Amino acid sequence: MKKVSIVSTSRGTAAGLQEALDRLGGLARFVTRGDRVMVKPNLNGDCVTDLGLTEALIRLLLDLAPKEVFIAESTFGDAANTRFFFQKSGYAELAGRYGLRLVNLNESEAVETPVARPLALEKLKLAREVFEADRLINLPKMKVHYATGVSLALKNLKGLLVGDEKKHFHDVGLDRAIVDLNNTVPVHLNIVDAITGMERLGPHGGDLVRPDLLIAGAAAWRTDCVGIRVMDYELKEVGHLARYLEVNGLDPADVELAGLGIEAARHPFKKVNMANLLPPNIRVRQRNACCACLNALILSGRFLERPPAAPVEVCLGSLPEASVAGCPQIAFGNCAVKRCGPGLPKVEGCPPYPFELKKVLERNFKKAEGN
Repeated sequence: MKKVSIVSTSRGTAAGLQEALDRLGGLARFVTRGDRVMVKPNLNGDCVTDLGLTEALIRLLLDLAPKEVFIAESTFGDAANTRFFFQKSGYAELAGRYGLRLVNLNESEAVETPVARPLALEKLKLAREVFEADRLINLPKMKVHYATGVSLALKNLKGLLVGDEKKHFHDVGLDRAIVDLNNTVPVHLNIVDAITGMERLGPHGGDLVRPDLLIAGAAAWRTDCVGIRVMDYELKEVGHLARYLEVNGLDPADVELAGLGIEAARHPFKKVNMANLLPPNIRVRQRNACCACLNALILSGRFLERPPAAPVEVCLGSLPEASVAGCPQIAFGNCAVKRCGPGLPKVEGCPPYPFELKKVLERNFKKAEGN
């Protein structure tokens, strides 16, 4: 199906969802009686898939007499972190009210499965529940993202990974690994929650905005192609989407819009700019750094009383080839510490403790005078 619906939720979330689905031919086009349905929201941080949207979807699903509807997610960190977000977000209460399983995928059995047309990984470790579901409905949240430009439907499937497999994606190349994931896991319906979204910083710590939109479609790449245009991003700014289209020989214009047009729905998002989030003279050199390390670096910068007197390059993740000539460096986070040469000042941790950067700078570099 080429169709992607864009609808306003200004008349209410349930009404907006119904319209979005009706424009695709109705929910019964995607789910049938007796199906076991996995609903996959995004529950990372303070900007999560709208509880009212998920509840409205659950009501519609139960009307179709499925064998089971269950909610499943694994957030960053460990299983305890996911349990915390289940409670904080209200999803634990929601699942209990409807008698649904709420599955912490960070506690799931990891099933190794071969990757179709691999770019970065020959095999993936996915939660067993992915294979037990007849239908997977993806409910991503519209956000900007440090490492991937945006977080929409393709990126949201990362929550199907168990434990350290998420970290492994950063080791091998996040954009390419996301392509591998989406070429391996079938998704039957994507509903991008843009009722509210996050800009300037993400997927955590940014500013909340309210586009009041839902974007729905059968193909994640099509909903994402529409989503980035609504956010005022270019394809070249979203590496995993561009690579997915290239690998699969897809045309980003091969989309049939239903409902609002792009111009009527457009809500430009402020993009992540690390230079504006860190103190003067702190330069960032990174590739495939995870959100935890990037968040820790930003928080570390807020604890500096004064910035260094001269530029210092903070290295994170798997590191690109190029570096600023003559600029002193610090390895930040365990991934960078492993890859940087001996003798380089380092801030260890996964992620590092925010006060440690201050200590390393004070030991190794002169502070700027005054404020």
